[in-house]
Amino acid sequence: MLDDAKLTPMFEQYKNIKADYQDALLFYRMGDFYELFFEDAITASRELQITLTSRCKGANAVPMAGVPWHSADTYISQLIAKGYVIAICEQTDDAKPGKGLMERSVTRIITPGTIVDDINLESNHNNYLGCILQNEEQNLFTFVWAEISTSKWTGAEFNKLDEVWQWVKKMQPRELLLPKDLNLPERSLLPYMHVVHIQNIPNIPRAQEILCQAQHVPTVTVLGLDKKPLLTQTCAALLTYVEQTQKTPIDQMAPFSPLNLSRHMIIDEVTERHLEIFSCLNGQKGKGTLRAVVDKTVTGMGGRLLEQMLHHPLKEEESILYIQSCVAFFFANDTLRSSLRKLLSNIADMERITQRIGLNRCSPKDFIQLRSSLTHLPKLKTLLAKANALNPTQGISQILDNFDSLEECSQHLHRALVDDPPQLITDGGLFLSGFNAELDSLLDIIEHAETKLQDLLEQERERSNMPKLKMGYNRVFGYYYEISKSQKYTIPDYFVRRQSLANCERFVTQELKTLEEALVSASDKRKTLEYSLFQELRNYVNTLHERLLKTAKLIGNLDYWQALAETGRVNSWCVPTFSKHNELSITQGRHPVIEHMLGKSNFVPNDLQLRQGHNFCLLTGPNMAGKSTILRQTALICLLAQIGSMVPATTAHIGLIDRLFSRVGAQDNLAQGESTFMVEMIETARILRQSTKQSLLILDEIGRGTSTFDGVALAWAIVEYIVKHSNGSTRTIFATHYHELTELEGRLPEVFTMNIAIRESNDSILFLHKLIPGPSDRSYGVEVARLAGIPQQIIQRAKELLSKLECGRQGMQEAVRKTAQNLLPGLDLPKKELPQKKTTTHPLLKAIQSIEPERMTPMEAFNLLIEWKRRWGHKEKA
Repeated sequence: MLDDAKLTPMFEQYKNIKADYQDALLFYRMGDFYELFFEDAITASRELQITLTSRCKGANAVPMAGVPWHSADTYISQLIAKGYVIAICEQTDDAKPGKGLMERSVTRIITPGTIVDDINLESNHNNYLGCILQNEEQNLFTFVWAEISTSKWTGAEFNKLDEVWQWVKKMQPRELLLPKDLNLPERSLLPYMHVVHIQNIPNIPRAQEILCQAQHVPTVTVLGLDKKPLLTQTCAALLTYVEQTQKTPIDQMAPFSPLNLSRHMIIDEVTERHLEIFSCLNGQKGKGTLRAVVDKTVTGMGGRLLEQMLHHPLKEEESILYIQSCVAFFFANDTLRSSLRKLLSNIADMERITQRIGLNRCSPKDFIQLRSSLTHLPKLKTLLAKANALNPTQGISQILDNFDSLEECSQHLHRALVDDPPQLITDGGLFLSGFNAELDSLLDIIEHAETKLQDLLEQERERSNMPKLKMGYNRVFGYYYEISKSQKYTIPDYFVRRQSLANCERFVTQELKTLEEALVSASDKRKTLEYSLFQELRNYVNTLHERLLKTAKLIGNLDYWQALAETGRVNSWCVPTFSKHNELSITQGRHPVIEHMLGKSNFVPNDLQLRQGHNFCLLTGPNMAGKSTILRQTALICLLAQIGSMVPATTAHIGLIDRLFSRVGAQDNLAQGESTFMVEMIETARILRQSTKQSLLILDEIGRGTSTFDGVALAWAIVEYIVKHSNGSTRTIFATHYHELTELEGRLPEVFTMNIAIRESNDSILFLHKLIPGPSDRSYGVEVARLAGIPQQIIQRAKELLSKLECGRQGMQEAVRKTAQNLLPGLDLPKKELPQKKTTTHPLLKAIQSIEPERMTPMEAFNLLIEWKRRWGHKEKA
């Protein structure tokens, strides 16, 4: 490696800059390349699979790797995806002959949470930067998350750190800022999350100053933060970090508004995972998720709005009904919706383009996309106005009243820019002829350079009477006139000799030098002028920042509404209604994802009713019968209803839900020493602590991870606790294989049983997937094992053992019945006598048990059947 005593000026400069960015890969601009040195070069070579070379040789060799600066975004994207931070070091002055080492400085730090370029972002997904602060004395914690590429941000206060980590898992920020004394509870929280420990947190007065300046407000009271000092500090810490990375003041973030948890249905990250809203249980996104089924959006704004709504469904009926009316508007008119989708598909991501322009991270392509998008806005307004005139709707009328076509911006961009500009500003060729007089003059010189040189040559031939005079060019002398020594011309006095060769002489004139200087400098002047004009254009568009974001939000809403309408129309969903009471009534409900994958004709719909005083459903039935499907589809129908969507059912009447909890499936967390049963109990404990009377609980197989007696006892006690804790109000579906729990039906008035029907035939079972009243008689586990392909000898042995175990089970069931007479102290619930079960054996059954069919002839068996029919058939029919 290079000895510090032998550092060249370039390496001295590099090391001084690198010292301030130890945690980043330094992309050091040298001519047409970004070069990386030392450990950075080794890392880049390994991660990007590019050649590792060296600068200097022998003992002073320095590892070096580089990428072309014009295609650096592709390489940076790969590194960002792997969690690296990139510091972009640019040349900050012009390269001139004899100037020596050029000045360089870091102009931007690209981190996973602050990226704004499309190449590093998914259009339909948010990319969050999060920040957490704590006040241990007040036992208060805050979490703020921001989408820097769209300028949207929000946050909330919490009284428990565990709840903060739940929200971190839920929002999944790509990058998280933490105070130096706070660490993640587990590194596996988010595998690719980049964690930054911030050192200097602004005090409250400074935080208020930072926030007011950035938000252009006189006081934080305007932002709803007057009584939230810690939340104010968190916002200021996040803004400070963004300014440090972007190297520019951040004064165009959307107005901060604390997330009002009372206005939204709360869904924790565990429930999101169990219900496979954004990703399947195996972690894969896309097919198999609720998001994939309902996402019929065609713009990035609409897709991200859908994602936000799925994270935070509404809880206010008025807001939900407003969305429903807009969805109904597009649902009722297929032609309108189809035309709208075509128009919206031509509109680029105006939110992110506007934000890049505001941060001065834009390219010529951004302006072309913006111009194209603005072109379609008048058509969009006309389309909506015509449809709304025929069927006025409040939501669409409000859209039209606030519709801003930004026509002056569109016209200005059309006057300014060519249709196919270069990728880089510095390449020139951005602007149309007629946009700027000085630029037109320079373009004229450049475009007609050959003509001007040829004209000058012809003039000089006539003036000097040298018809064979030639013109040439080389990099040393520039343009020159050339005269052969064999030609006896009189050389004019104004010809200045530049070079003598064996066969010719080369000369220049003042007029040629003037034209050459104009031609050589015109290209540079053009690029400089175009860069200046581009910045003026950026500043002009930036003055329309708020109007552009307002229009982008409007387009996002339209896209969101039409997407829900498209989903409802394609899948034949219904419009749900709402109730002020804790009830839930679903007719012919279906699971949206499974129905989408199997087809509507292959899915068996089901009815479910939960109502006040009758809202705890004990669901039994064999494995594979569809209990988990019933659980999940009920939760998903409620979630869809509260984002304003239509739902997969014939009818749905829903009492608004404040929190949705799901405990479905089995998994462990071995890295943290947590078994499957421990994870199950932790999640169940969270549900029991956080649920309210307005919540919906979806619980599956609680207690199955331990011994039978432990499991039954836990499940029994949990059922009692849920009923007692909410005075019987919390809507709950509790799927279980513990048939002992069905003894609670009739003893707890709120509890009722349902099961998934099956049909037995020839020692086999057929899943009907139909929900019917009452408990199932057994679990059919052995039959399911046989269907799964377990060897027949194991199945036979299991049946023998099961027969013996069932005898002992009767004693357990009797003990359960006795326990049911003594519920938890203080429950004081009315008791009902169990219906007396018949113990007499039917004569026909006795007759069947007495025969030996293997010793009967076919005729004897036939006569016996006739006799049985004569004796008992008419009675059973009657």
